[in-house]
Amino acid sequence: MSQEKIILPNSLLVSLYKDSLVLPELSKKPAEINEEKGKGKEEAPTTSAPITEAKIIEAKVIDATSDASFKYLGEHQQGVTVIVKDDLAVYLNENDLNLLTSILKACKLTLADIALVNVAQQKLSLHQILETLPSKLVIIFEVSGTDLKMKLPTTLYKSVQLGDTYLLFSNSLATMQGTDQLAKVEKSKLWNVLKQLFQL
Repeated sequence: MSQEKIILPNSLLVSLYKDSLVLPELSKKPAEINEEKGKGKEEAPTTSAPITEAKIIEAKVIDATSDASFKYLGEHQQGVTVIVKDDLAVYLNENDLNLLTSILKACKLTLADIALVNVAQQKLSLHQILETLPSKLVIIFEVSGTDLKMKLPTTLYKSVQLGDTYLLFSNSLATMQGTDQLAKVEKSKLWNVLKQLFQL
């Protein structure tokens, strides 16, 4: 009786061992991490208090044809991914980050509950992001389907189901800044959909 070898894909292996995987940085004591930061390692941008509560993670893209990796802000604890396109910031400029934090707070989430991915700084497809960050919800702020290499309807403020994941396309966070009527309308459109998705 011959035994046939079965080779499992990386994504399946990761899902099987996700509860027992230990990232090298997370296994160190806080004192060791602080010492390394002092030795010229790249530090997170100092924007505001919320960024200190979330971790910057470099995720390996699980794709046999790609050896790329990408960075995201947060710990993805609740399976929510936020995709933005900010050419001038590593993750997101301070004003938009503060607004995003308040939107998350209204949804009873923190930055640790999400993964914030800036596709302006790293060219990624939606498939690559979801392979690495399997998500219940992906909120996409003014990023086109072409940028994410996908052929799905991108109707604003209407959730689209893709397998077990809901996609929500929105105008940029910048259009929601301020107290003028246009900003209020944009915020209320987003809030109405988020209330349904999070059953608030």
